[in-house]
Amino acid sequence: MDEKEIRRKKQAAAAREQRRKRRKRAVMIERTAIALLIVVFLVGGTVLIWNLMPGIKVAKRLEAADAFVETSNYEEAIASCEEALQIDSKSVEAYRAMAGVYLTSKDREAAEQTLYRGWECTLDEGLLQEYCVHLLNDAVEEINGQNCTFATLDKCVTVLENDQDSADVYQLLDACYEHLFVDDTTIFCDVNENGMSGFNDYLSLMNRMMDVCSQNPKEELKQEILKFAAPSGKLTWINVGSLQEYLELIGRVSALGDAGNLEMFKLCLEKAVWAQNLFGTAFTIFESGEFEPIKEFMQSADYIAVRDQFISGTMEYWSGKTYIPVSRERMKLLNQDGQWSFAFAAFDEYPQTSGVINIWGAKQEDAGVQRLCISYEPASQSGEYYPHTTYEFVYLYSNVKIAGEYVPQMNYRFETRTAAPEGTTSQLIGDWGGEYEWTMDY
Repeated sequence: MDEKEIRRKKQAAAAREQRRKRRKRAVMIERTAIALLIVVFLVGGTVLIWNLMPGIKVAKRLEAADAFVETSNYEEAIASCEEALQIDSKSVEAYRAMAGVYLTSKDREAAEQTLYRGWECTLDEGLLQEYCVHLLNDAVEEINGQNCTFATLDKCVTVLENDQDSADVYQLLDACYEHLFVDDTTIFCDVNENGMSGFNDYLSLMNRMMDVCSQNPKEELKQEILKFAAPSGKLTWINVGSLQEYLELIGRVSALGDAGNLEMFKLCLEKAVWAQNLFGTAFTIFESGEFEPIKEFMQSADYIAVRDQFISGTMEYWSGKTYIPVSRERMKLLNQDGQWSFAFAAFDEYPQTSGVINIWGAKQEDAGVQRLCISYEPASQSGEYYPHTTYEFVYLYSNVKIAGEYVPQMNYRFETRTAAPEGTTSQLIGDWGGEYEWTMDY
């Protein structure tokens, strides 16, 4: 018999014991009521009768609920509990009984919601503690079942919001962190059932933990927040649109205390935002379909500096070697023994992209002049990789045909390549935009 089955049997036994106690309590209430009625009639009073009636009615409804559970008629059992709450909306026993019915019918989520609803209405600490225990048990089951998600973390944070002194919740927070941020994860990009990205879930949970910390700044909680601020895996994918919010979060987390290990991570995110801003102009040019202005961008001091840093290997935080992609949709955070860097998704890594720019980062000179090269891969028209178009723009020192003779000089070359499963076709424009422009198809 596995642990889950043992726990289920224990819960069922506990539920039966609660029902037995409620039946016994109901009998006692009836007997007491009868005895008091005799006293009342003897002394001629009637007020006490009406005070006793709600308690008797609640006990009767809960006794009926127990009978329905014995025959597995859970809908009627719930209805009886609801009737008890209509009589006395602050009946702790009615909330507990209803939660027990839901548990018996294996609807744990409804049981937990009932316990929390009961606590909100009655402020009974016992109901709150039962609710928290159920949430933590759920979290343990999901973690042990290798099904840990942000929903699991949400359960732990909910308990944390109600009980900052629980030692169990901090152990489970640690376990969630280890299971969530594994290598090569897309957890920040995944979309939940409400259509929200995983990063939005993460941001909400972090803000909730920080709200708890602002009210009760326990050292254990500060350490958890500082740890959760950065993923632990070697590769974590993130949507580029989340970068600014992530930077703002890191700023708030750093204010909690010693966040030295977050400084490099923050600088890495800042570099990614800088790269996005730098290439915003190029994306606008390419998406317009009027490519002439890309010449000026290629000759800008910023673009040449980026190219030179990749060629010399002095680029900080931005990982790349030959063709370095720039995407506005998705990027990866790379963690090598605490050393952070990032790389934007190439077209084949994220084919849903609206377009990817590529920087030529390899040293290639013509007569001592370093080439400038930039290319653009627009969004797929079919939703598939093929047919795949690449626009490539090169500023190089090469021969230009003038008056029948080839003369070497600096000029632009514009090539359009269209790849298909059966092969690639190209159109090459030499001396693009110049006096001696020529075109060749192959």
